[in-house]
Amino acid sequence: MKRVLILFAIFVPFFASAQLQSPNPEAGETFVQKIVGPFTDITNDTGGPGQSYDLTYLDNPDWGAESFNYSFVSVASTPNGKSFAGADVAIQTTGQQTYYSYGASLEYHGGVENNLVVAYSDTEEYFPFPFDIGASSEDTFAGEYGAAGITVYRTGNVTAECLSSGTLGLPGQVYYENVYRIQMTEVLVDSTFLGTYEITVEGDYFVSSDYPVALAGLLTISTVDTPITGEPVVTETTAGIWMDEYVVDTPEIVASKFVMMPNPARDHVTLVGLQPGSEVVVYGMDGREWKRQLVRPGLRVELLNISDLPAGTYVVRCGEGASQQLVIQR
Repeated sequence: MKRVLILFAIFVPFFASAQLQSPNPEAGETFVQKIVGPFTDITNDTGGPGQSYDLTYLDNPDWGAESFNYSFVSVASTPNGKSFAGADVAIQTTGQQTYYSYGASLEYHGGVENNLVVAYSDTEEYFPFPFDIGASSEDTFAGEYGAAGITVYRTGNVTAECLSSGTLGLPGQVYYENVYRIQMTEVLVDSTFLGTYEITVEGDYFVSSDYPVALAGLLTISTVDTPITGEPVVTETTAGIWMDEYVVDTPEIVASKFVMMPNPARDHVTLVGLQPGSEVVVYGMDGREWKRQLVRPGLRVELLNISDLPAGTYVVRCGEGASQQLVIQR
């Protein structure tokens, strides 16, 4: 089957002290993850506390690490937030939002990729809170969505075990204490009348109670594409992932008090309902300020030239706290 959509949590942040506790990420926090293809398996883990996980080798210049930027945003601030009313927070990157909740477990509700909404009817519970060393968990999940006029039925299962805890070393000689190693296998199957597409992600995630995202992951990813006629096509790849940066003081997206159109936009955007004399500020999702413009006195409508900004997702803020997400497409 031709791949329709694989929207799931390869880069999902896994949240986590002797026990992993439920975290409390805040909208406005951002982080950067880096990824390379190769990695070396952990072989010196004897189980329990007091382990040492050395992943400082991952940033090998010959491996060509790629960087990915993410931000926590409120569910209500996203265009399709109503489809994920049970979620606590969303994680956003270019063209994609994924939705999570916390409480008795770390729970994945689905996501949106390039305006295609995949909301799980039976959510995916990765592991419980608290999660003790030596404990394990398993869960099944399901949902369906439409793509190009085709109904896709998604089913899957996930198993997790908390193996040990210790000190984690990451590239740049950065070290973290009280890190937990969680071994997880996630199997996801998308089925249509054309066939099935199955993906399996298995490996180790390294999490800390001090950060609401995975500090690192060593993953093997395999796919089996089975058309209704013909032979299955099998692929396998690996990925070493680590957190390169975490920022907590970036602007939070809150409920909008003005209208911005068009959105997505190309070169210009019109802002309606502004407070005259206030300033319009455009931030990147990493908190960087890209543009600042004064709303002309006597006017509540302002034309904002964005032709000099790269394509991507931004936060437009006007006055005291009113913010809205802007997508620039070209």
